[in-house]
Amino acid sequence: MACALILFTVAVAAAVPPMPEGFQALYSLDYERALQIFEQETRQRPEDPEAWNHLAQALLHRALFAADALDSVAFGPGSPFLKRPKVPMSERDEARFDEAVRRSLTLCEARLRANPHDGACLYAAGVAHAHQAQRALLVKKSWREALREGTRSRQAHEKLMRLEPELADACLIPGLHEYVAGSLPWYAKALAFLAGYRGDRREGIGRMERAAARGVKTAVEARVLLSVVLRREKEYARAAKLMSELAAAFPANHLYRREEIRLLAEAGQAQPARRRLGELQASGLLPPDKIEALSQSVEEILAQQRRP
Repeated sequence: MACALILFTVAVAAAVPPMPEGFQALYSLDYERALQIFEQETRQRPEDPEAWNHLAQALLHRALFAADALDSVAFGPGSPFLKRPKVPMSERDEARFDEAVRRSLTLCEARLRANPHDGACLYAAGVAHAHQAQRALLVKKSWREALREGTRSRQAHEKLMRLEPELADACLIPGLHEYVAGSLPWYAKALAFLAGYRGDRREGIGRMERAAARGVKTAVEARVLLSVVLRREKEYARAAKLMSELAAAFPANHLYRREEIRLLAEAGQAQPARRRLGELQASGLLPPDKIEALSQSVEEILAQQRRP
């Protein structure tokens, strides 16, 4: 199988592929511009489920960014995100999000009834369910709904993997699920096995690496999620390289730059971490108090690296 186990030594592509204007704005944290572009997309292509997915993603990411919930540190060891309060999302934005996902899934379901092998709709349906799962997990704090929607997302993309084994974009969501299931404690793993689901951390990482190396639609998300996973695996230098690629592609996104700096420090690379911190400070993207807090965090991390 093309998305099966890939060795840890697989090299991730060094450059993020060019993104359409809406995603360039989205990943540069210009949410108002991204929403403008994606709203226009839904008017121009109302029968395209992906256009509605783009709108839903921008609405959700804007809420997560405003709540400081896009920092990957929250998803590190210990899963502190589980203890975070619900991410606030206005009633208007929740309604717009629900409508966008509903439109996407309705379009996909109609086309899949006519052609169950419609790869574009299997992909779009998986993405729509993934957005639902993320909203359930972080905004609604509904674990049951998050699990249900996440399972539907994985199933759609696993079917797509079987139909189009060379499509690297389809590997990301199944790979993440494979890693998470493979990272469960032994007793939870036993329950998952009885329910018919097996997880393998190594295979999950291999699939995510494939999405990062060869994916087009998932190029950014694959790097972000793979970086989170590699941090949990204490492979800090590899995670830092991924964030460096994103920082180069989207220099206005201070989140990627902050992540790269912290990861460099965790990898014990003091000089590059401090140099990149100086560059971020000179960019003016962050106020002095946040630069100072990041600097203190970096020095604390480096001090821990020096301890025997």
